[in-house]
Amino acid sequence: MRRGAGLIAGLALLAASGGAPRPARFLYVWAGTGHEHGGTGFVAVLDANPASPGYGRIVGAAPVTEHALMPHHTEYALPGDGRFFANDYTAGLTYLIDGGSAGAPRVAGRLDSVPGFRRPHSFARLRDSRVLATMQFGDSTRPGNPGGLAEFDANGRLLRSGSSADSAFPGARIRTYGVELLPAIDRALTTSAPMETELTANVVQVWRLSDLRLLRTIPVPGLPGDSVNAYPFEVRVLADGRTLFLNTYNCGFYRITGLETEAPRVELVLAMHHPERLGCSVPVVLGRYWVMPIAYAHLIVTLDLADPLHPKEVSALPTDSTFFPHWLAADPGSDRLVVTEQGDGEPRVLMARLDRVTGRLSWDQRFRERDSTRLGVSFNRAEWPGGAIRGMAMPHGALFVP
Repeated sequence: MRRGAGLIAGLALLAASGGAPRPARFLYVWAGTGHEHGGTGFVAVLDANPASPGYGRIVGAAPVTEHALMPHHTEYALPGDGRFFANDYTAGLTYLIDGGSAGAPRVAGRLDSVPGFRRPHSFARLRDSRVLATMQFGDSTRPGNPGGLAEFDANGRLLRSGSSADSAFPGARIRTYGVELLPAIDRALTTSAPMETELTANVVQVWRLSDLRLLRTIPVPGLPGDSVNAYPFEVRVLADGRTLFLNTYNCGFYRITGLETEAPRVELVLAMHHPERLGCSVPVVLGRYWVMPIAYAHLIVTLDLADPLHPKEVSALPTDSTFFPHWLAADPGSDRLVVTEQGDGEPRVLMARLDRVTGRLSWDQRFRERDSTRLGVSFNRAEWPGGAIRGMAMPHGALFVP
């Protein structure tokens, strides 16, 4: 997976030194109290060292803002300089968090506002540490209020932006959501899915990466009488650096090719059965495996993409009925995947393991509260380390820290 300059840089350094990746020592989880009603936004620090006697224990809680509404996405991997972006979606603010001093994150700045756009959502980072962020909405001056794409430097300063508005789709409600970068062919691709309850355009958009020029908007094909194409959600580049794989929230899966040509192809390759499989959310790609949390099925599955035209389900790992799995992020130094909850159930953080040979998923049975019979770490607690934060918090974005 070509996401996260920190991941790439870290692996390159290890290769150069002849060392082997080591399991992360900490886990940062972006969370907030008073979800959508105002509360504290903070970074919870968990002991992620499997050799530690305190493995899974919450060891710190670093306040970021006392006016948080919905702490939401972070980056997926810690960048090389240790600083990462974390957004408060409803407040429309994004914070730069310095996590370089492992176990002691602190606020280092904020992302610039983007004239003509609001509510940043997802982030993708280039190797030179520039960051692209999707903007869900415009400024309400265009029919449909389409969002856009913005580029920032590593300090959060705005460099340029582009609109998702397309004259070929007048009035379309394009809610620019996920983003993936293909620097080898000077392209980026964004998806369209709403955070609010509204019907939006089921499209993906191809951009020229070097200047954020929108090149084309492509409808995501569906099936007669089925909504499998609804809410194009997340997209990831595969190992060749040119082929993309996409999931919709309604659990349709698509191969996307030819982005450097005048006629890119978006092909439906798998449609999971509804309503049992619904809520396909934030995946991880490791080698040939696509690991997919499916919120309303209370399930995480592995798809083998050795042949992306014919994905095969090779593993299915259930959660209990109180947990709606949504976010995954991988530990570069181990077989572990952090799993956070969508917000419809009990606020917990779980740890899964992926066998990278077979694709089989299992739960990390040791990652749990002390003396608890339940998997994972609960964020439904009266007090947090340090005493500055109190009450239940909703976790969302999470990433491993070396």
